Amino acid sequence: MLTRPNALFTEIGTQAIEKGLADPMLSAFYESLMSAPAGGVQERLKPYLPHLSLCSDKMVGGAPPPIFYVGKESGQRTLFGEDWAVPSSPATGLRTPDPDLETASADGYRAALEGSPYYGYARTQVHVNGQSYEVAFERLILAVRPALTSQIRFCAYLGVIQDLRRTL
Repeated sequence: MLTRPNALFTEIGTQAIEKGLADPMLSAFYESLMSAPAGGVQERLKPYLPHLSLCSDKMVGGAPPPIFYVGKESGQRTLFGEDWAVPSSPATGLRTPDPDLETASADGYRAALEGSPYYGYARTQVHVNGQSYEVAFERLILAVRPALTSQIRFCAYLGVIQDLRRTL
């Protein structure tokens, strides 16, 4: 019997996007931000906001940055639900409800915050509200500044779920 690991998180690299191998919406988002004029990222983000999650640029203890915005049509909202997507404390932001997922996803955020857009694929088990799911998704993470002269930056995350199945 062939076994596979419980979680697979792998960086594919943005060259795959440039070769047309990524999800079309993810590709369009990447191209839009990469071709934005200096300081023009804000306008380029707007059409994609329903599909994005936006995070801080602070990674504490190796964990991914806290999420402060979850788009109405984002993959994270689809996976974790409407109730999860509304932070109980906006000051602290959101965390995904599965600690193992938090740990496994951190490297992508770290790479983006170090200066390179991160594009990768993941397949993993996720535990949400007492249920287990196997989910496969593409994800693109970019560190952006809202304006050219801004000292503030944040991560824009676009995740596209490719497969989602409830497991027993």
